Amino acid sequence: MSLMKPRLLQYLFVACVLSMSVSASADASAERPIRQSIDRLAQAWTAADDAKWAAEYWPEGELVNILGDIMPNAAAVRDRTAQILAGPFKGSYFESSVRRIQLLGVDVAVVDTDIRLTNFRALQPGSVATLPNLLLTRMKQVYQRRDRVWRIASAQNAAVAPGVRPSVPAGTKTGQ
Repeated sequence: MSLMKPRLLQYLFVACVLSMSVSASADASAERPIRQSIDRLAQAWTAADDAKWAAEYWPEGELVNILGDIMPNAAAVRDRTAQILAGPFKGSYFESSVRRIQLLGVDVAVVDTDIRLTNFRALQPGSVATLPNLLLTRMKQVYQRRDRVWRIASAQNAAVAPGVRPSVPAGTKTGQ
């Protein structure tokens, strides 16, 4: 009986380790398509492709922009994105990095990204550059998976105000 106790503990330990590695691998496989969506958003913005940008949203997906404007569905997101990419943000460069992906279940994730926008012509009235030629924002997106497809159900973007002393990655041009 005394030999069974250490062996049982060994089995329990191995089972715990295996379950943690399966969980980590499941998280990584769930994160991959979300990260791919984030990459497609950046590519769509830089290519000024409003349809591809909006395609990352569910049809009823909502976006609140840095000014507090509400786009209640993907069609409104597409239309507003088309306006700003043809106007003040024409020719701008969009870069994002994922700060955190928090899986809230098997089909819902909250994603925090840091966005750097450069080469813009001007900013929309009511918004201010974080630094010269640099607009930093923090985007929070709720991704939902339906039929094995991840898309944005809701998103809100907040601009980083001047004077906040944001961390700017090396190599970022800020004085053009």
